[in-house]
Amino acid sequence: MTNPHSNFSIDLILLHEDLERAWGSELPYASDKGYPLIFDSMVFWVLFADKEAIAYTGSLTSKNGKYALVGNTYVHEEWRSKGLHSHLLTQRNNSPHLKIIPKITVLNPIEKSNMIHLAKVVSKLGYTHVADYAGVSDIMTLDEYEDIYLPHQEIWRLD
Repeated sequence: MTNPHSNFSIDLILLHEDLERAWGSELPYASDKGYPLIFDSMVFWVLFADKEAIAYTGSLTSKNGKYALVGNTYVHEEWRSKGLHSHLLTQRNNSPHLKIIPKITVLNPIEKSNMIHLAKVVSKLGYTHVADYAGVSDIMTLDEYEDIYLPHQEIWRLD
């Protein structure tokens, strides 16, 4: 990491309320930030620096177990541009239960982030852009795809 004096750790947190407790304040649900409604059911991977929550991301394994939705990632502004976003996503994606299945993310830029930057981050991690349903038809139904597709966002896949 970039700060040799920080002790970094990642904890898995199951409920939104527990995430708020770890974060120390109320947080909007993913759908409040423009993500598909299903993202509200995710569990959270929280990155701590010296026991302070500084970033989080989510995951939700599909009912059929063929893929996981991942995303709704947020990094405290003062911790951005230090490689922590990529680090957190890599740790989440390499967890034993997610490593073996495709991951689907929806890019939803908020605050000072933008689509180009988010696309660069996920493409460096090996994700590929999903142009349409054909890009995920092997792992999800059309209804599932339509539940996560929003025209102002992009869907990306990591196998």
